[in-house]
Amino acid sequence: MRWRNGLLTASSVLLLAGCGDGHKQQAAPPKLPKIPSGVASRLAAEADQVGALTPGSCEARDAAARFRSDVIASIGSVPARYREPLTSAANSLAERLATCVEPKPEPQPKPKAEPKHHEKPPHKKPRHHRHGH
Repeated sequence: MRWRNGLLTASSVLLLAGCGDGHKQQAAPPKLPKIPSGVASRLAAEADQVGALTPGSCEARDAAARFRSDVIASIGSVPARYREPLTSAANSLAERLATCVEPKPEPQPKPKAEPKHHEKPPHKKPRHHRHGH
């Protein structure tokens, strides 16, 4: 469950930094820097994808690693205020999901047993031919 905390942190940073509420306020607080909406949307979608996967699966491990790589590649677009929490959350998530268990292959059906060489073939009755009677 701890990996979900990292995912929640990453998603929260992205949502808060990338989205405004769209309403003007009379006494506006100082404007917080925003992550460009394309970057925030992409990273949030990746974080959601990781969150939907089964922990311990190799798919979750790979998705978390891709998310971390994308965060690192996008860090230049992220305001300084959000870089550390976002990077820490992505690193933590990738570390927590770093181990996976490959699914066990399905057992193959056993081939039909071939007759053993020392077994006699089924006994056939000799055929007698009738000659014109």
